[in-house]
Amino acid sequence: MMLLMTVSLHAHYYVVCVGISDYSGRLRNLRVSANDALTIQKIYVANGHADVRCLTDKDATVENVKRAMNQTFSKAKSDDVVIFFFSGHGNSHGYCCYDQTLFYYEVTMALMNCKAKTKVVMADACLAGNMRTSGVEEDANGKKVKNVMFFLSSRSGESSLESRYANSMFTIYLERGLRGGADTNLDKKLTAKEMYDFVHNGVIEMSRGEQHPVMWGNFNKNMVLIKW
Repeated sequence: MMLLMTVSLHAHYYVVCVGISDYSGRLRNLRVSANDALTIQKIYVANGHADVRCLTDKDATVENVKRAMNQTFSKAKSDDVVIFFFSGHGNSHGYCCYDQTLFYYEVTMALMNCKAKTKVVMADACLAGNMRTSGVEEDANGKKVKNVMFFLSSRSGESSLESRYANSMFTIYLERGLRGGADTNLDKKLTAKEMYDFVHNGVIEMSRGEQHPVMWGNFNKNMVLIKW
């Protein structure tokens, strides 16, 4: 039987949101990615127990994102939660920031270097599922790192689709879920399993089977992602 991994009443969320719509000619511009990051920022600000950094478009360089992760996540204590959200172009090695690629291992290194027991990556990018085969869930000794959840918008060979609305399909359902739509038992605690079921099913339906979000990592399926 799996035990519920609860978030302390005094837990704080340390969140870095990144979204790039304007790639300044280097890559094809996107329509809603910057707003995706702002949307997730608003959720955690509204929660009232979060320290949130949001970087969009030209401010979202690799150097700035790495600095934001290190500075923000270093504040977390053991019972806190650290979250990295990205929306933009992706490739087989990482996430495309404004100037260059932020490699998968650079994200997980920032997570591993903080004290929080609960760590989350939420990525809304094409080919995001490639993170599953990159070895990023292992430490320098090849040991599986516990309590890290990767919620990725698409399988390794799939695109992550924008919508006709103000957010991408994945972020639309992620926002709805985090605001309570995924809280099936109405206990005001959003678990990984609740979020996966809600977002996965919603995106598949909205995309007509073209996009399949994946959740992966060495973590308890009852890990609490946000508590209201």
